[in-house]
Amino acid sequence: MTPAELRRISLVRALVVNGKARDQRKLRHLSLKEVADAIGTSQSTVHRWEAGETVPSAANALQWAEALGVVSDDSTLQVAR
Repeated sequence: MTPAELRRISLVRALVVNGKARDQRKLRHLSLKEVADAIGTSQSTVHRWEAGETVPSAANALQWAEALGVVSDDSTLQVAR
């Protein structure tokens, strides 16, 4: 796993913990089903992440980041709008 991937995982998990994961999905006008299908998990799993009930695994966090456009460069992480 690369340092950039670790930073993306950390950002996704921070969005889950601070309750901003759902906001990011809605900002992009994506449904739970669309995100779940893109990640390869269930809608209820994505809902539990967004509710802060569970935290995605590293692999799922990276897929979630890809689906929602969480991007990184060499020095910063940001959520693409």
